[in-house]
Amino acid sequence: MTLKSHDYTHPITTVRVSAPARLHLGFLDLNGDSGRKFGSIGLAINSFYTIIKVQKAEHASVSGDCASPQIIQKAEKLLTQFYQGLGKDIATSDQNVVITIEQLIPDHAGFGSGTQLALAIGTALCRLHEISATTAEIAQLLGRGKRSGIGIATFDLGGFIVDGGNKPNHNTPPPLLAHHQLPNEWRMVLIMDTQYKGVHGQQEKEAFTTLAKFPLENSHAICHLCLMQLLPALIEKNLDPFGDAITNIQRLIGDHFAPAQGGRYTSNNVALALERAQSLGHTGIAQSSWGPTGVVFVDNDVTASSLIADLSTYLQSVMPTGNQLTFSIAQANKNGAVIETTSY
Repeated sequence: MTLKSHDYTHPITTVRVSAPARLHLGFLDLNGDSGRKFGSIGLAINSFYTIIKVQKAEHASVSGDCASPQIIQKAEKLLTQFYQGLGKDIATSDQNVVITIEQLIPDHAGFGSGTQLALAIGTALCRLHEISATTAEIAQLLGRGKRSGIGIATFDLGGFIVDGGNKPNHNTPPPLLAHHQLPNEWRMVLIMDTQYKGVHGQQEKEAFTTLAKFPLENSHAICHLCLMQLLPALIEKNLDPFGDAITNIQRLIGDHFAPAQGGRYTSNNVALALERAQSLGHTGIAQSSWGPTGVVFVDNDVTASSLIADLSTYLQSVMPTGNQLTFSIAQANKNGAVIETTSY
């Protein structure tokens, strides 16, 4: 998290927060028999941001040309939650703020849009009212980080994250286990299907309660892949074993969630693209969170552009007209959220 300073002799009147999207690449332990459950792997990316501005005003309001009525309603709810929790001691007359939503991470696409909106608003309000609270405390108040701590850690730090999952019967956000930066030249090819939304809301809650118990041996395999292949390869900047570990972790996770999301991947078209990339020898084949966004890790920009060109040509021959995917090249975000304050 980057904080730009302000004149401390005057009260803060405006706060602007820019929070990066994240990729969620898998859970360490969906079984839970060992005690902790979930545990997550992920990273922050520079492709999309949620940017909000909060200002003191005479009347409270939420607006934004990029925001749907549902997003406006969600922001209003977050505002109410804040003043019922961390901001409960603030005078009612001082609770009048204008929230302007300037930019949004695509929702229900696997980029952590809900968490980043909540953290951006909660952090901005804490800065505005000069309330001392950690990002984890803000997340807990606003109902985020109940399963994964990736969005919280990437908001604070950027980079590649592994968290330790949840304690039994405990609502505190998961602890950070590892934080590293991806090599500067590595890229992620993002494969997006705007015709689908990832599993979310009540459907997501039901999926976690109705799916069969995750086999303990698969949890063991994922933890072994993470500790003894994924992280060493990342530190040694060796893409092939890193990518192989991602692919294998995703296979175990995706097949478990298949009954809830319609297959190893949410979108059949994204699946076609990922299968094609794998057939070309690429590793690091993933779906972020519930999708539908697919991800392929590559060694540089040239490889990323070449892969996109191949996938575009291939998919034109196998997909119906008007059912094309969107491709982009992502870089890792190294800094997390940027917070700017203004005083008068």
